[in-house]
Amino acid sequence: MRIRIALGSLPLMALAGCGLTGPAGYGTDERTVTAEVGEEFTLEVPASPVLGENWYLAEPRPDSAVLRYEGKGEDIEGGDEGVTGSGGGTQHFDFTAVAQGRTTVKLLYCPHGLCHSAAEVTASPAPAGTASPVPVVTAADTATPDDTDNPTYYLYTITVR
Repeated sequence: MRIRIALGSLPLMALAGCGLTGPAGYGTDERTVTAEVGEEFTLEVPASPVLGENWYLAEPRPDSAVLRYEGKGEDIEGGDEGVTGSGGGTQHFDFTAVAQGRTTVKLLYCPHGLCHSAAEVTASPAPAGTASPVPVVTAADTATPDDTDNPTYYLYTITVR
């Protein structure tokens, strides 16, 4: 797992001038990504792990002939002192485009500590005639994590040219 260090209020424009820009980042509002072979990019999603809000790479994994998963990390900033859960930040999933093609990245959003891994959500279906212990839906293309209180899949379509 790669750890990122927050640079506080240092303007990103200053970083761009120094050649310190990182890979392109895409959020939940931009789920169609086009990359060049060899390009690195990251999927950045809003998260507050202290409140039980986490994201996981779900099955099926992206086609490894097209896209290589490099790992997951988080950038979390502290909030108001003494106020539990007032901090927030992002979790990120890093990838490298390895060959031309198209694949899908499936991320699972788990709010309020309702799940602790993507495997937990798919491990055991509910018995016939009963509700699923962890309801999961696929988010609409325009949905954001603020739109739901349930575990939700976010699908990213990745095209490598």
